[in-house]
Amino acid sequence: DMAYVINGGERPTSRFQLFVDLCCQAYNLIRKNSGLFLNLLSLMTSSGLPELTSSQDLKYVFDALQPHNTDAEATIFFTRLIESSLGSIATKFNFFIHNLAQLRFSGLPANDEPILSFSPKTYTMKQEGRITHASIFSFQKRYSPDKHYTYVVRILRDGQTEPQFVFRTFDEFQELHNKLTILFPLWKLPGFPNKMVLGRTHIKEVAAKRKLELSSYVHNLMKCSTEVTQCDLIYTFFHPIARDEKTEGLEATSRASEPPLSPTSGRVEGEMKLSISYRNSNLFIMVMHIKELVSEDGTEPNPYVKTYLLPDPHKTSKRKTKITRKTRNPTFNEMLVYSGYSKETLGLRELQLSVLSAESLRENYFLGGIRLRLKDFDLSNETVKWYKLTTVPYF
Repeated sequence: DMAYVINGGERPTSRFQLFVDLCCQAYNLIRKNSGLFLNLLSLMTSSGLPELTSSQDLKYVFDALQPHNTDAEATIFFTRLIESSLGSIATKFNFFIHNLAQLRFSGLPANDEPILSFSPKTYTMKQEGRITHASIFSFQKRYSPDKHYTYVVRILRDGQTEPQFVFRTFDEFQELHNKLTILFPLWKLPGFPNKMVLGRTHIKEVAAKRKLELSSYVHNLMKCSTEVTQCDLIYTFFHPIARDEKTEGLEATSRASEPPLSPTSGRVEGEMKLSISYRNSNLFIMVMHIKELVSEDGTEPNPYVKTYLLPDPHKTSKRKTKITRKTRNPTFNEMLVYSGYSKETLGLRELQLSVLSAESLRENYFLGGIRLRLKDFDLSNETVKWYKLTTVPYF
């Protein structure tokens, strides 16, 4: 819930990066006083608190504070804790139940708010005309913003001789069903297909199976009582939206089945926050955050960072971060290390960092980069700074 509120939605923003930074700074401040906290807690072991009765409880606090780690190592540790908390099933389930409770308490949004996440307005049968028939006509593979299948729904209405076609994903059908269950008891609705799939989900066999299941679901849904079939949720779901108008009819089928070309590097924007330090013949590059990335085709990139110490004709100095998915504001807090370099040797080198988007069906593409002369750094001290991304050459 907190991440959703900080970001103003599901997508990561620079506000959440600031939140992570502040959390890590607070954690490191507490760590600096680890001895004091442990001494105070040890005095409380006889107080009768069930959570604090033995040396094992104190060891738990000791391990959590990581007193022997550097601030950079502790920052990485705490960032992974935040990530695991956000990604845990318990956290997601709690968020779902919280939202469900809100919906049950307050009902669906008012008319001036969208009742489905992908439709900007609410539509009624009076506005649209009564639907006489709806069926799943076919399915298509799409590649933007990510690889997925979409299902083509054929709709007939009173007074219309030509059918309409709208394009909806499996998740959008599930959103419709979930919100119908808020308005109507389950016995008034057909069962929805199981979302769980063993193995890969974005393959033709799975899409073909789901087409049959969704066909049965839509057929049975349209046979429900009129209070269900004529409700605003149904008519909003089947109302054509912008993407349906762009692919009116089925002329786009052949185009949609072809993977898009790899985008070329165009406008480069954004900044990268780095921590650069040196100790015991090791150069430490902590890639912290990147903010406000742009991609050529307007989709959400899958950014990662690749580094080299130049010159490097054989590319032996390559280091890479993990990949973050579908975000313009990734948080990494990941350490890349170059071992066995003297300060004199590093003074002759340049550090190059390239930000790329990882793609499964096309070439990874360049989002921006930085080139830093290490002789310009005081390696005796840590440097933490935001750097503007530019169109430097990349490997």
